[in-house]
Amino acid sequence: MAVQFGAGNIGRGLMGQLLRESGFVTVFVDANSSLVEHLNARGSYPLRLLDAYTQTARELVIDQFQALHTNQAAAIAEAIAQARLVATAVGVANLEAIAPLLAGGIRRRFAGEARPLDVYLCENLLGAADLLAQYVAGHLEEPVRAWAEAHVGFVGTSVARIVGGAGARRPDDDLLVVIADAHRDIPYDGKAARAGAPGVAGFHPVTNFRAEVERKIFTHNLAHAGLSYLGYLRGHTFIHETFADEFVRSVFDGALGETTEALLRRYPADLDRRDHLEIRQDVRIRFGNPLLKDPITRVAKDPLRKLGRDDRIVGAAQLCLSQGLVPEHIATICAAALCYDCPGDPHAVRLQTMIREQGVRETLRQVSGVDPAGAFGQSVIAQHQDLRRTTAI
Repeated sequence: MAVQFGAGNIGRGLMGQLLRESGFVTVFVDANSSLVEHLNARGSYPLRLLDAYTQTARELVIDQFQALHTNQAAAIAEAIAQARLVATAVGVANLEAIAPLLAGGIRRRFAGEARPLDVYLCENLLGAADLLAQYVAGHLEEPVRAWAEAHVGFVGTSVARIVGGAGARRPDDDLLVVIADAHRDIPYDGKAARAGAPGVAGFHPVTNFRAEVERKIFTHNLAHAGLSYLGYLRGHTFIHETFADEFVRSVFDGALGETTEALLRRYPADLDRRDHLEIRQDVRIRFGNPLLKDPITRVAKDPLRKLGRDDRIVGAAQLCLSQGLVPEHIATICAAALCYDCPGDPHAVRLQTMIREQGVRETLRQVSGVDPAGAFGQSVIAQHQDLRRTTAI
């Protein structure tokens, strides 16, 4: 049995599939009472995988699960006590909320002298595993806390499956359907595991998890952001459309060229050039998948977070600078993100309000921690002006 915190896009759209294919009975835990009720009433849900390589849709039915609401603390604790593994896909902001539930399960597991347990975090943050470990420890008393430190692993993963597919939905689609691409390779932090191999299809350990996560953030996440912000400025609707735009495509290729060299310089013992170039090609093929019809506004949402100093854009620039490389194309992506003014995105509205009231230089400093007088800051500001003048449709 496996316990999956979060029955949303990644929970059902990736983990539900992989756990079912690996022979697990899954217990979904979610705060959405309506979703929990529907899952239990139906006993299955449809999953549509849109394969970028074969250009075909594969229809799956995922079953062998039950769902619990987050207010069912006793039942959740019992499930954790019996589980072979636990996974989370709740969003970093919700990790603190699930910590008491995990602590309850660990406490019961300790009382029953159960075997070690690993908690796999499918969260989009490098330090998510350490963060959750701290939250859980705060709810444990001795000697349970000491036992958990030795026997419970909080294991980071790097998830690159694209889930959402709002543009690919059909009028007659099932309420519970999840639409995703077919990517299923999930590296995890092998050094953090306490319970051995998880036995989940697609999971494989890596020895330097930081290198793997930085590769994902500064390849997959950076590229996705670049396509979305530049695509928005150029008047495109879906991510796949941007590959027909020579300007957007050239920035995409240039930015990934910059981070490729920087990553390989930083992690020469951990990242292989040939493997990395294959990953870059995979990203290009999957992002260009016309079946997915991934809306640009979905990928571009929350520019304030994505412009953060350690996030995909400015973090990529800092990586390049640390390795003696000039992040010219990344500066273009940063400038495009500063231009993002989608009225339906409250974070974009706030960003534009900051720029109007304080100017782009001060906004760049506050949001991204970038010195506007430095070389990268000057490049971003100059390109922001150029994009505003030349690329709006």
